[in-house]
Amino acid sequence: MPVRIAVMIGCIITVAAAIWFWNLTHRVANAVFIVCPGIAFTGLLVLGSEDVLERLQQWIDVQPLRVVAVPSGLWILYIIYAFGMGVADTRGAIVMAVYLAVPFVAFAPFRHRPVRRWIEPAIILWIWLPLEFGIVRSVLITRQGADLHYVFAQLLAIVSGIVAFMAWNRTPGVGFRFEWDREITIVGLLHFVMFAAIAIPLGIAIDFIHYSFSLSKLAPAPAAFVGIFFFTALPEEFLFRGLIQNWIERMTHKPVLSLAVAAIIFGASHLNNGPPIPNYRYFLLAGIAGIFYGRAWRKSGSLMSSAFTHALVDTFWSVFFR
Repeated sequence: MPVRIAVMIGCIITVAAAIWFWNLTHRVANAVFIVCPGIAFTGLLVLGSEDVLERLQQWIDVQPLRVVAVPSGLWILYIIYAFGMGVADTRGAIVMAVYLAVPFVAFAPFRHRPVRRWIEPAIILWIWLPLEFGIVRSVLITRQGADLHYVFAQLLAIVSGIVAFMAWNRTPGVGFRFEWDREITIVGLLHFVMFAAIAIPLGIAIDFIHYSFSLSKLAPAPAAFVGIFFFTALPEEFLFRGLIQNWIERMTHKPVLSLAVAAIIFGASHLNNGPPIPNYRYFLLAGIAGIFYGRAWRKSGSLMSSAFTHALVDTFWSVFFR
């Protein structure tokens, strides 16, 4: 995707979100400071465009201290958002500063020598667990009825993670690039169909899903798909396939093992999606889904394919089942 198109899409979605929040809340702050998540989202799009990551690597190599601009810039976005929404405090500022800086600090000693096996999973957990347990989201909640604290937290985490792993650490094989071709489409669709063939009868049999289609669900489905793709599927695929499955495969050189372990971890991350908690039925279906998402990623070499499958599954579920 060309950079200019990425910027254009980011601006259009930011303006649309500002208008929607204004109509929903009639609060100036909600509409104006939506620009902060909008900038983070545009940055995500730009990072996956053309050869931006490669150029960023070269720019950092000239003067490694330049990498400080990334966590600093993301932290400034958080501060502006927090002040604008009236939730700024010292605790939140410190939590976000540490959260965003640690991946870059931890990778720094290994810039010119082989990265030790433990460092990547440690940083993966550092990025993932504060999101999983709501720590990062908690410092973004505005308590004003409608906000983007969840989306903004996801965006800060994924932008920081992409730069830390791909530009700073140069982790190979992640597959993050906004590209689309026939193979990505076919692989994504094929794995969606294969998963649906298993998940629908199994989900009904274990009383996890129930058919609830209505024509009124079709109209918002395309917008829902786009939102799910960018703010649920892509962040999760970056984490579970681009980082976790990728790391296990590079360490063990066993693709089947890495696929299975990453799928189990992905399933386990849904145990707290209740009620009930732990939700073992969700764990089972999500684990099976993780196998097909992982196969799509590995087959195509692109997170776009696995995120496409993932977004199709979630959208199809929201339209036809509950």
